[in-house]
Amino acid sequence: MSGHRVIMHVDMDAFFAAIEQRNNPHLRGKPVIVGGSPGGRGVVSTASYEARKFGIHSAMPAGEAYRRCREAIFVHGDFSSYHHASRLIEEILLRFSPAVEMISIDEAFLDITGTERVHGPAEQVALRVKQAVQDEVGITCTVGIAPNKLLAKLGSGLNKPDGLTVIEADRVESMVYPLPVDKLWGVGPVTYERLLKNGVKTIGDLATLNPASLKLLLGDHGQTLAARARGEDDRHVPDHDEAHFEKSMSHETTLGENSHDPEHIHSLMCWLAEKVVIRLYRGEWLARTVGIRLRYPDFKTITRDKTLPKPTVDYAEILNTASSLVPNQQIVNKGVRLIGVRTSNLVHVSELAQMELFADERRRKEQLDRSIHNLRSKFGDKIIKHAGGLKSEED
Repeated sequence: MSGHRVIMHVDMDAFFAAIEQRNNPHLRGKPVIVGGSPGGRGVVSTASYEARKFGIHSAMPAGEAYRRCREAIFVHGDFSSYHHASRLIEEILLRFSPAVEMISIDEAFLDITGTERVHGPAEQVALRVKQAVQDEVGITCTVGIAPNKLLAKLGSGLNKPDGLTVIEADRVESMVYPLPVDKLWGVGPVTYERLLKNGVKTIGDLATLNPASLKLLLGDHGQTLAARARGEDDRHVPDHDEAHFEKSMSHETTLGENSHDPEHIHSLMCWLAEKVVIRLYRGEWLARTVGIRLRYPDFKTITRDKTLPKPTVDYAEILNTASSLVPNQQIVNKGVRLIGVRTSNLVHVSELAQMELFADERRRKEQLDRSIHNLRSKFGDKIIKHAGGLKSEED
């Protein structure tokens, strides 16, 4: 990749399920589903590759997953175990570059441009990362290498699980253009259907579509998607310290079909809130504000937020707050095509510790002032004095 940046995207394979199989040997080789229950209204958080063979995927209703695979084993998520594994993964990646951006609990970008003298060629670095994750975390990951983040992430999705794909700048047309257009970041279910109906089946079809057709099909968003289809992306990978600061965290999902069922929407919110909370845990953040984002079939989008009495990372509190903001009657009447859960006004635990320290100081001072007031009321003003006033009296 001479003359170009060298970006890696490292993506864990079926992360939650893989950790459960690592922790519980009797689950290995079996269809494991993390999240929901066969008779409940929850949704699948992660499915092992054994379960994916039955067409089971994230955000699918648990009942549907059970109908597809009766022998599936449902397990509840273990936040602490996932968080610990994510920390180990981050430590591994930082050995190879200071520019590590953890974009979720189980995937990250690395900029390894110019590190060849220290760590060797990019493919060798990828193999070393994969081996370290296997040896130290006990799971597999898939790596994409490319000149930018967009192509690196696309590459990591091509040969899962336990794969490695390199997309050179001069091979975008041969490697990327033939792929189905829904492989492109930003092409959701509704956009995908619209493109298919108009004969746009591959990424190459979208990349070469004339501007007039783009505008007609996708509006102002069309030019952006076409640029992505051509493999254009100038986003940088920030240094780890720079990436550490975040103002908000959110997750959202576009539904394959519009939903008029508040219970289904609530199940999806449970899944989305779980993802948000795990990211908060990972970064040691607490949220002051919780919000939701809803998009109706007519593309009208609403956002609602609520500020909490104090910062929290409690899953139940975040979920309950988000749920309280959902307009259930509007969902029944209009339907929903997109739902998101968002936390903002984040406070880092280190900052919170300082705030609590100052709060303790204020409480102690208030308690002291009350004690002084009580003593003076009982024994007179001269019974106790501030140290600053003693010298002036002596003089």
